[in-house]
Amino acid sequence: MSHEIVELREYPLRRLDGMPRGVLLAAALLALLGLLIFIVALATDADRAWRAYLYNWIYFAGIAQGAVLLAVVVSITRGVWSRPIRRIALSFVAFLPIAYLILFPPILFFAEHIIPWIQEGAEGQEAYLNMPFLAARNLLSLAALLVLSLAFAYWQLRPDLGLARAEGWTGLDRFTRGWTNQELEEERASRNMGRLGPAVALVFVLAYSFVAIDLVMSLDRHWLSMLIAPYVFMAAFLGGIAATVVLILIYRRHLTLHEYVERATLHDLGKLLFGYCVFWAYLFWSQYIVIWYGNLPYEQVFLIRLVQEPYLGLSLLVLFSLFVLPFFGLLGARPKKSPAILGGFALLVLAGLWIERYLLIYPTLYPDVETLVLGLPELGVGLLMLGLLMASVAWFGTRYPLMQAWQPATEIELLGVGVEEEPAP
Repeated sequence: MSHEIVELREYPLRRLDGMPRGVLLAAALLALLGLLIFIVALATDADRAWRAYLYNWIYFAGIAQGAVLLAVVVSITRGVWSRPIRRIALSFVAFLPIAYLILFPPILFFAEHIIPWIQEGAEGQEAYLNMPFLAARNLLSLAALLVLSLAFAYWQLRPDLGLARAEGWTGLDRFTRGWTNQELEEERASRNMGRLGPAVALVFVLAYSFVAIDLVMSLDRHWLSMLIAPYVFMAAFLGGIAATVVLILIYRRHLTLHEYVERATLHDLGKLLFGYCVFWAYLFWSQYIVIWYGNLPYEQVFLIRLVQEPYLGLSLLVLFSLFVLPFFGLLGARPKKSPAILGGFALLVLAGLWIERYLLIYPTLYPDVETLVLGLPELGVGLLMLGLLMASVAWFGTRYPLMQAWQPATEIELLGVGVEEEPAP
């Protein structure tokens, strides 16, 4: 058997030269404006304010964790194509501690504004539907996911931080404490990532299954869906892919990374985005068809609300944003390789997913309204969390290398580096 000798590609240690003033100003204005709107909403309608908080938290925390999971998946599966984009996907890890902390108020102190069965009672289901148990399982599982995600990020970064320190980067001493040498550090990091990666993926499934069941499905405690958990966490993964695409295109232009993030890389990202839009539609249809043909009244109520006014228009918008338009728009290689087209569809997916998260919660909490309960409170909390997300991701970009310079030995083996062609017999 013969192997082609592949030259190892060197990637520079690049980061943002300080927080971009435009990003800092925009993030601060969005967060401040969103906070003011949220405070006003609390004073006028506390129930609606905290419900807007919950659904925006599910959206923003989900896409941040989904982006980190993307970095995990392409690393542990040794996707050599993904090396230029892994670190950019990983940068969303900076938002996860914030997302975890801001979940405490609605879960521990204001849950009665969100969860109907707290006041109505959960007769016959008290063993599972009680607030101490709900808070414990959600906060503990998300804490485990946060710790594992941060640990994975640490080991993914550590070999490059040693190189950066050697080049004169400051402020990295606590991240490179106990440094040995580059070869041993890379071997150690690769081994630890191989252990942590599967754990991150498994705990992600567990934690977001609790989120889906407790903070979405249990809002109507008579409704039951066996697919709600994968539907919620796989949509979060789709959002993570779309958010990573947008951020990659921003950095590609701002840091002139065209030489490294090539059109072939964009093509691979486009295939991921396309594939998971199709998978979202598959999960949606699987959930719909089982409930509809089961002909069970309680299960059908959730779907009936979505196809009646005032929610029908948004339901169609979600279907077109997350499946129909991306499916036909990203067919073929050319649109996937175009930054403008790929970025446009990534933004469309993110917008559609924001509305989809709304439809998971609001039709249950506002079943008999004649007009949509969608306005300043929902937009305001969204702006607040968007500002926090932008600031945290930009902060990561100012502190750590945005491209992975080191490469695990297992990936080098896949490339066939140094393997010479065997002579013909």
